[in-house]
Amino acid sequence: MSTLLSMLQTSGNALGVIEQALNVVENNVNNSSTPGYATQSLNLEAEPLDVEDGLTGGVTSNGLSDSRDPYAEEQVEQQTSTLGFYTAQANTTSSIESLFNVSGTSGVSSALSSLFQAFSAWSTTPDATTGQTVVDDATNVATAVESLSTSLSQEGTKIDSSIGSTVTQINTIAAQIQTYNQERLKETTPDPSQEASLYSSLDSLAQLTNFTTVTQSDGTISVLLGGGTPLVMGTQVDTLTSGSSVEPNATNPDSPPTAHIYDSQGNDITSQITGGQLGGLLDTRNRVLGSVIGDSVQAGSLNTFASTLASTVNQILESGTVSTATGAAHGAALFTYDTTNATNAAASLAVSSTITSAELAPVDSSGSANGNANTLAALESTTLSALGGVSLTSYFGQIASDMGQANSTATDNEQTQQQVVASATTLVNNASGVSLDAQAVNVMQFQRAYQSIAQVLTTLNNMAQDVLALVQPNP
Repeated sequence: MSTLLSMLQTSGNALGVIEQALNVVENNVNNSSTPGYATQSLNLEAEPLDVEDGLTGGVTSNGLSDSRDPYAEEQVEQQTSTLGFYTAQANTTSSIESLFNVSGTSGVSSALSSLFQAFSAWSTTPDATTGQTVVDDATNVATAVESLSTSLSQEGTKIDSSIGSTVTQINTIAAQIQTYNQERLKETTPDPSQEASLYSSLDSLAQLTNFTTVTQSDGTISVLLGGGTPLVMGTQVDTLTSGSSVEPNATNPDSPPTAHIYDSQGNDITSQITGGQLGGLLDTRNRVLGSVIGDSVQAGSLNTFASTLASTVNQILESGTVSTATGAAHGAALFTYDTTNATNAAASLAVSSTITSAELAPVDSSGSANGNANTLAALESTTLSALGGVSLTSYFGQIASDMGQANSTATDNEQTQQQVVASATTLVNNASGVSLDAQAVNVMQFQRAYQSIAQVLTTLNNMAQDVLALVQPNP
């Protein structure tokens, strides 16, 4: 009789285990679209069966396990970080490229072409009318260059703002991971919903920056930025900050500042941020834009263009005279710009406020009546050593081309990387995503098991009733 009762208890326990398994299936189905969720399964173990020793068998549960593949998850995070980098690059370089009119119908290219045409007309007829056209067109060039410089600086300010916003997002996600760690320390086993939230947070973080994770023995997650700088350690968050400054001992101490990222101790960790949107923003701000507007160690291509244009034109005009008459006055400088700050040439480029067409010098130093004017007209195709052996027109065209190439490369990389991320994500989903078909099969199996056990219980119950009837005394 005792064995019979033990079998009844064992069967009842088995029903409870099957019910738990069905609850797990229900939870999987309910979270099939939850970001970061991995399919859960109840660990079932068979109990020993030995009737002679009173071991009645049965089934018991031994916690939950999930189908998460840490290696595949890590690959998705790494590829997502790279995608974030290219996306930020593509967006920011697109804005920069749009400032350059590659068609030549407006902006610096158009104004420069008009100036060379004015020089050519002046060389043919060096009078007050053609001279005034030179002054007017030179003014247009200076205005176009100064306007472009201002617009590029404004783009830098926008990127700085985006960098600050991205750092704030990173700190917010770090706080979410900190909350997971706090809850994890309270639990002996990880909660599936909390783990789903954790991996969703890590996916979001991967879009913003590059990092590695380490699972500690207590189940908490440590997050380290690319160079090993702690972001989250257990229940502690080391927040990041952003800022901008000119490098110490800079060649150009008055240059536009460079964007920087600092850890919680104030250490500069900019070089460690090589992925995610933050990495892409930093790269565009400091490398791409810095190459044009200048920084602590370089003048910037636009400033080199502006200073070379101004100094070359001024040198030619000042070397000649306003007429071929004996004692004629030397020519005056047409352009002015800040000669004390190499990174401010474009922003300060202007036509001398006092110059008149009569002060332009068409006569060269040898006395040729239009020698200087011819030299200025030929500048459109004259190669200049200060520009690396190319003309002013070609040099500015190369600046615009470089910005277009930067955007094209970033856009191509973004499109390619989207496919890589999609493939990596598919692998993760195949490994750990919830398959509704598979869950439907599990439901059928557990329902049949439940029905079978219920039938066993019914049989055992009937047997117990029969045994009790046999042993009851007759009235």
